[in-house]
Amino acid sequence: MSVDVQSSPCSVPLGELTPEQFIKDYWQQKTLVIQQGFKNFISPISADELAGLACEDDVHSRIVIEKGGKHPWQLINGPMDESVFAQLPETHWTLLVNDVEKHLPALASIVDAFRFIPEWRVDDLMISYAPEGGSVGPHLDQYDVFILQAQGHRRWQINTQPVSQDNQVADTKLRIQKDFTAEQQWLLAPGDIIYIPPGVSHYGVATDDCLSFSIGFRAPTHAEMLTSFVDFIARDLSESQTYKDKNLNLQPYSNEITRATIENVCTILKQYLTLEQSAVAQWFGRFVSDSKTDLVFENEDSLTDFLALKKISPVLYRNPASRFAFYEQAGKTLLFIDGEEREVSNHFAKTLCNQRQCNLNNTPFNQAEQQLIILLYNAGQLIAAEQN
Repeated sequence: MSVDVQSSPCSVPLGELTPEQFIKDYWQQKTLVIQQGFKNFISPISADELAGLACEDDVHSRIVIEKGGKHPWQLINGPMDESVFAQLPETHWTLLVNDVEKHLPALASIVDAFRFIPEWRVDDLMISYAPEGGSVGPHLDQYDVFILQAQGHRRWQINTQPVSQDNQVADTKLRIQKDFTAEQQWLLAPGDIIYIPPGVSHYGVATDDCLSFSIGFRAPTHAEMLTSFVDFIARDLSESQTYKDKNLNLQPYSNEITRATIENVCTILKQYLTLEQSAVAQWFGRFVSDSKTDLVFENEDSLTDFLALKKISPVLYRNPASRFAFYEQAGKTLLFIDGEEREVSNHFAKTLCNQRQCNLNNTPFNQAEQQLIILLYNAGQLIAAEQN
């Protein structure tokens, strides 16, 4: 599938705002509507193509039927069967497909337009289709999202007030608010964009046949981060390192946990939770570059020769299903790819990560870098131009 996105991925779809102004005044603060962020936009994917993608086994998709289903807000999880679409009502339903750019790499150019936010923060490109009245109900998310109107029109309403725990529609796994009052509303046309920060309730309803592209950003909870960091610290600890209490004293109550015991435990934990930046960076790079996907894109023909690779395709692309990030400290650069790190030159890391494509003819690579590029190509983390 080819993509013709009129606003180049190198341009910033913020209208008259600069990235600096957006981050200062809007990012994680308040909603913003950008009219014609992508001028004269034409959707690179049709509703039928999206439905076909939803039928594939390795694609995460779901359908939400507000009215006309077995019950209000019926949820159908994919993979879909063609018979499911044949039985849908004419209105008031929505098809949602996640990780579309991972299955259709050409669509990564749309995600790349938002690289003024660190790319390692991006989660995925979700595309939804809805006929008139289609919606997933008023709700809030704990992550940032840009929603690009790709086809048709959708009316968006927001509310910035706190939401109580009991304000939720019963008997559904969807987190739909039963009481919602709009503070502001907009009607978005193709090419328009709405940015919604975390914690802002929003309600989008299609007014005609409608395609919407959602670029969501990862927002791991503190609990997830702490659990992952502790696992990282514990991964290489020897089983010989056990709890010891050589300073044990006789105590009148055998079942009592004494203050001295707690002090001993604190001493053990503190020696591992001393936060050195190098250790935190190593963990965090692995954490945010973990693709969290079961998709495998190994290239069929394994290569060992760099010149042969250049003949196949002098231009390689970072696979959108893989996640790249790098960290530099004290002259040392760690390149993180899909949860693993390698020490490389800073120039190599920036060449590979600065943009999605890498021209092998324009940059001199040493032998070790050539071997790493071949390794990444064989693993499908770099893909040839004809695959993009």
